[in-house]
Amino acid sequence: MNDEEYKVLLHSLKEDILVTDTNGIIVNVSHGTGSVYNVNAENWVGRSVYQLEKEGHFTPLATPQVLEKKERVTFVQTTSEGNKLLVTGLPVFDENKDIARVVSYSHDVTELMEIKAGMEELTSEIERVRKELDFLKDQSEGWFVAKSGAMKKVMASANQVAGFDVNILLLGESGVGKSELARMIHSKSGRSEGPFIEVNCGAIPDSLFEAELFGYEGGAFTGASKHGKKGFAESAHNGTLFLDEIGELSMANQVKVLKLTQDKTFYPVGGRKEIHSDFRLVTATNKKLKEAVLHNEFREDLYFRLNVVPLTIPPLRERKEDILPLIYTFLNIFMKRYKLEKVFSSEALHQLLAMEWKGNVRELINLIERLVVTTLDKVIQSEHLSYLLDGEDQSDSYLNNKRETLKETLEKVERERLMEAKLTYGTTTKMAAALGISQPSVVRKLKKYNVD
Repeated sequence: MNDEEYKVLLHSLKEDILVTDTNGIIVNVSHGTGSVYNVNAENWVGRSVYQLEKEGHFTPLATPQVLEKKERVTFVQTTSEGNKLLVTGLPVFDENKDIARVVSYSHDVTELMEIKAGMEELTSEIERVRKELDFLKDQSEGWFVAKSGAMKKVMASANQVAGFDVNILLLGESGVGKSELARMIHSKSGRSEGPFIEVNCGAIPDSLFEAELFGYEGGAFTGASKHGKKGFAESAHNGTLFLDEIGELSMANQVKVLKLTQDKTFYPVGGRKEIHSDFRLVTATNKKLKEAVLHNEFREDLYFRLNVVPLTIPPLRERKEDILPLIYTFLNIFMKRYKLEKVFSSEALHQLLAMEWKGNVRELINLIERLVVTTLDKVIQSEHLSYLLDGEDQSDSYLNNKRETLKETLEKVERERLMEAKLTYGTTTKMAAALGISQPSVVRKLKKYNVD
């Protein structure tokens, strides 16, 4: 085949094919090359690829890579228009096994590179979501949910300060989850391997608080163990000491807590040896401590000690977006705990979402648990929920209505029990078995109380 035939064959190919000598001078080029680089390909014959690279037509080059490696090379090349080409360079050897020519061809992979970039972006997004899921998984070890903007801010602040040993004061109504947030802060801190000691200041009698917090020596007071007892402060060494309901402390005990926060040292009751405990302090209260300070009910110096980083958890009624995730979180927790399968009907969910939740998350937890264990049907209906809620109100009325006779009160209770059984079991046979009476008795009582 002569040179003209080679050229005809070369130009008949639609592909980009470029041939250079060992100096990088182009000796042959296909018409397809011109369309790829948007030039007249014939004008490139006799020109140096090194010069063309300087002019910005393409980069990097195939020729020097093939000459260096003496083998096939493949790489991505960028054209002057920003297109991406997958270029393959091949060495052509002469009879002495020296490279005589370098042949290169390419495929436009701009679209593939865009797909790759998209995949990388998607991978990055997946990684971000994975980290977020891991974060939520960490939260799910407790029950903290942060879907609302208000709670996301609280969680962001908590995560930011968790790694620093600053005093944190958690504020918010009763039942919003201050204890749970304290545990989360501990788990995110450098002290997570250490103990988390929770102390409910409002549950300890004022006279026993010092002994409980600092411990005591054997026989320190009447009724004390002869072996003594380690206090909460010492038990929290290398961990977190969480003083809940700090606003309930008497002024005398506030002084003792103030010294502990300043020095991290204390004397056990009846002891003469000072003990040092390295702990991180987190406190919480549902009281407005600023107002308590103004009314001389809380020490100002202690308030400033505790209030280094205040975090206020909003009530559930102010973060509606969190209610549905919390419902499902606790539903799953209690289904797993009691080995039951339950789902909420849409009507029941709407009813739950419309509630005021004056008791905040604690009220929600208690209600979901009661619904799971008291509803025998798999689907929890709005009737089951209404019965529980109405039952709470009516139980109070039974106790408070002094004018009713015993018979009237018992009849009310019997009617409510029948209604609950009707909703739960459906058939009179199942109702009878559950109530411990005969099926005819169930039928008779349903008729008596007009329960449909």
